[in-house]
Amino acid sequence: MIIMTLAYAQRTNDNAYLSQHYKILKQWNEYLVQEALIPANQISTDDFAGALANQTNLALKGIIGIEAFAQIANRTGHAADGANYTQIAHNYITQWETYGINNATTTPHAELSYGNASSYVLLYNLYADAELGLQLVPQSVYDMQSAFYPTVFNTYGVPLDTRHTYTKNDWELFCAAVASSSTKAQFIPTIAKWLGETPTNFAFTDLYDTITGDYPTSAIFIARPVVGGMYSLLALNSAPSSGYVTPN
Repeated sequence: MIIMTLAYAQRTNDNAYLSQHYKILKQWNEYLVQEALIPANQISTDDFAGALANQTNLALKGIIGIEAFAQIANRTGHAADGANYTQIAHNYITQWETYGINNATTTPHAELSYGNASSYVLLYNLYADAELGLQLVPQSVYDMQSAFYPTVFNTYGVPLDTRHTYTKNDWELFCAAVASSSTKAQFIPTIAKWLGETPTNFAFTDLYDTITGDYPTSAIFIARPVVGGMYSLLALNSAPSSGYVTPN
């Protein structure tokens, strides 16, 4: 919600809306300060995948949320809050790189969970950093993931993580949107290939197996609103070149 709220304000310049909801936004942000860096055993938005502690991608989203709130504070005359929370976010992202990235391999990449060296994950929450123009996450992380994804493609895409062979095409497009041109050019045609060959027989699904192209055995998703993620590349056209604002 914090990320979405800042995205709205950036595109409308409606800082009055931010002021109106500042108290509850700060309350949510305080939760992130306490919980984001070391996530407890919990589900993520991909709840069908099950609960897991120390999720690298979930932690990233929380840290970006803290920096997003810092910019909300700057936009609403709360300069001290802005300075405090941006310092926390930058401190956290440095620690996050240490905890969640496997550098001891020929193709470094983000792990599914901290310390799980044999795992990987679609790092789709990286998209929020670019969408908001925060430049919180080092460019080296973007480049690292762009170089890694081509090494783990199956016939119809990159698995959501190493627990299963299924993926979500909305999250694949989030990853493609912030990837290099060559990696982007691999994601998009592969998803188009899946759409042309999938044996699924209902309206567009966002969850499918990257090997068979069919529904996974665990769930059948049909025409869900999340397929709007297909427009993630277009949404970046309205992203600010820099999301940092001087405190009011």
